[in-house]
Amino acid sequence: MKYQAFEDIVRNLLVFLKGQIPSLMAKENREEIRKQIQSMTFSLRSAIVQLEGAAFQDPRVTEDYQSLEKELHSLKQTNAKLEESLFLEMKKSQELGENLAKLGINNNQANTTQLEKTIKQLESELESAKKNAVAGVDSKQLTKLNNEIAHLESQLGKYSEINNQLRQALQNKDIELTKTKGLLTQAIKFDTSDMATLERKLHELDALKEENASLKLKMLSGNPQPSHFMPDSELFRNNLAAAEAKIKFLEASLEESRTELEKTREEKATNTPTALLQAKEQLERRVIDLEATLKGLIKAKETNASPGNFAFTPEECVFLFETLATTSNRLAHSLENRDLYMRSRESITLLEKNNAIQKIPSIGQIFDAKIHKAAKSFKSDCLPDNIIIHEEAPGFISGTRIIQKPLVWVAKSTFYCAECHNLCRPHEFFCPKCGLELTAPDGTSKRDLTAQPASVEANLPLLDELTRQGNIKVATSLLSLVARDNPTNPELIKRQALLQLLEKSQKQPAEG
Repeated sequence: MKYQAFEDIVRNLLVFLKGQIPSLMAKENREEIRKQIQSMTFSLRSAIVQLEGAAFQDPRVTEDYQSLEKELHSLKQTNAKLEESLFLEMKKSQELGENLAKLGINNNQANTTQLEKTIKQLESELESAKKNAVAGVDSKQLTKLNNEIAHLESQLGKYSEINNQLRQALQNKDIELTKTKGLLTQAIKFDTSDMATLERKLHELDALKEENASLKLKMLSGNPQPSHFMPDSELFRNNLAAAEAKIKFLEASLEESRTELEKTREEKATNTPTALLQAKEQLERRVIDLEATLKGLIKAKETNASPGNFAFTPEECVFLFETLATTSNRLAHSLENRDLYMRSRESITLLEKNNAIQKIPSIGQIFDAKIHKAAKSFKSDCLPDNIIIHEEAPGFISGTRIIQKPLVWVAKSTFYCAECHNLCRPHEFFCPKCGLELTAPDGTSKRDLTAQPASVEANLPLLDELTRQGNIKVATSLLSLVARDNPTNPELIKRQALLQLLEKSQKQPAEG
């Protein structure tokens, strides 16, 4: 039976206990708490059994220990084979050297000695023949003796050359044997290092074994049972039965939880339409009450105020606007409550028509952080610095009190340091005076700014506002930028003709 390590068991137990705390706090009745505590008790018992098993486990039975022993045994066999092959190679080299010495050197030396003796004998005979020669000595015999001497001298030279070749081959063989011996020695050293590693691992396993034994003694010393007590098969069977009982309990709890979940889903499926209808009716009543209150307040103000001077107090405007704005924002993406959303927007428009609130101008204006809120920033070379090019959400003011800031896009062409207000050059991303990074009104770094979008929908309101302001030059530059990506758009063609007429009308008084 395999057990987990102490650390894994303790870690899993801690995680389980931490997860039970919020689960217990979420229980509402006593029966659920009782079941939860019973489940925790089963888990604690199984964890104790696992800890005891981990304490009594013999490391020599583990797979790691057995695999290390097998690996050590195979390395020892490999080492023995390498040593045997080394000794055989050394023996072969020694025998080869002896054979070479016997066959080569000894034979050559004997032949050389015999030839030298023969040559000396012939020379002595020649000398004696010369001394004893008379006028009647045959010249052919003398020539024959000289030829024999020359032949013997050539054979002596051949044998000397063969002897040198054999000596060179013997030296080469000695060099090869030395290299082979070095390689085998290196292999033996590597095997020795592997054996040392395995021995170190075995020592570590022995240390773990001693630690487990000490932990077992500590556990047994804290237990009233005798020190010689060891877990038997009966204990393991009991623990197994407890684990099986826990599994059955958990399976029953899981089935019960699934049944309750199905019931809850059915209840939600049956009750959700009613709840939605009730919420919708409540919202409709609130909107109708707000409309009635708004109309009553407007009527009362109209009767008490002179024509043209009608206005809500700032407190009344803030209350009404915040209520209607919150309602419209919550219902903006609800298809079921689309009519309520439209009523809320119409109520805000009604407040604006009766001068209860005033819209804050944004498109075509210079960005002011006190009354505007920057959502995005873009680089632009054809527009003035800090001009607002698009409005994501409108802003409103009541009297002198800002109720909601407009959410806008800002065009940037010039950058001032936010710390020392130093004017920076176009290629600089940090202030050369104080070193602060240059940023746009929305907080985007100058390095990360993208170019102004050239879409028609985003730029048409700005183009109309610039034309209304009479800023024909900037409007023409913006129109050329947008028309570059949308050359056949009919709205741009109309505005291009209008700008050409305005340019002509401005030039005629100047020429006159």
